[in-house]
Amino acid sequence: MVIVKMSGGLGNQMFQYALYRKIQQTGKDVKLDLSSFQDKNAFRRFSLDIFPIEYQTANLEECRKLGECSYRPVDKIRRKMFGLKESYYQEDLDKGYQPEILEMDPVYLDGYWQCERYFQDIREKILENYTFPKKISTESSRLQERIKNTESVSIHIRRGDYLDAENYKIYGNICTIEYYQSAISRMRKLCEKPNFYLFSNDSEWAKEIFGDTEDITIVEEDEERPDYEDMFLMSRCKHNIIANSSFSWWAAWLNQNENKRVIAPVKWFNNHSVTDVICDDWIRIDGDHKGA
Repeated sequence: MVIVKMSGGLGNQMFQYALYRKIQQTGKDVKLDLSSFQDKNAFRRFSLDIFPIEYQTANLEECRKLGECSYRPVDKIRRKMFGLKESYYQEDLDKGYQPEILEMDPVYLDGYWQCERYFQDIREKILENYTFPKKISTESSRLQERIKNTESVSIHIRRGDYLDAENYKIYGNICTIEYYQSAISRMRKLCEKPNFYLFSNDSEWAKEIFGDTEDITIVEEDEERPDYEDMFLMSRCKHNIIANSSFSWWAAWLNQNENKRVIAPVKWFNNHSVTDVICDDWIRIDGDHKGA
């Protein structure tokens, strides 16, 4: 049996489930461990039920046999006393793509697996799995029409939790203002009369920096609009400028425009040098690069 641990937000869960589907294609018995979302103090919740997906869930005993159930105090104590099981495998972010995990069985896989090479050969199946709900908010429907009828380019800027001290050490100062300025300038050269649609979890900050730019529309935050609708709308843009965020990564990957241009930061983490997360045909721009 193979168990894939689910954790993190929507984008990371999408990577984990895509790996689950790839392993399933190999004929192995594979299940998801959803136990990290059962902790009443958990910051994240399981988010993939918005999609028409199917999956099998590992029970407590199966997780204990191969790996862990980190939300239970008794399991935390057991892990400290006896260590992790041999069947437990944690992703090595310094190695990047690790195809050997596809051969492991039995194994408990703990990681985010942010690389399209795990599931690139089943792209059509993943696109089918990640079909967004047809019903969207009225405002999103209006914006979708504008996106459809313009040379639309999404811009994703993630702030919020990325500004927390610990997260900033890992993710901060990569997608700088200079990065976005360079990316916008590049897109203006690549596309004829592009219209930019800027999505951010800090739209007020975005207005201060980009609000006076004529061809940039700041998409206002709306508590009534589900988060996944932002990903849906970005995926409907013809081109994408992404942050070092799995959320906007998936928006760009789900974009089915055959002529799309995707601009991504040259690195993803401050504490790991491997950048397998960035697709080979995407354009990489350094956050310190002021040209285009």
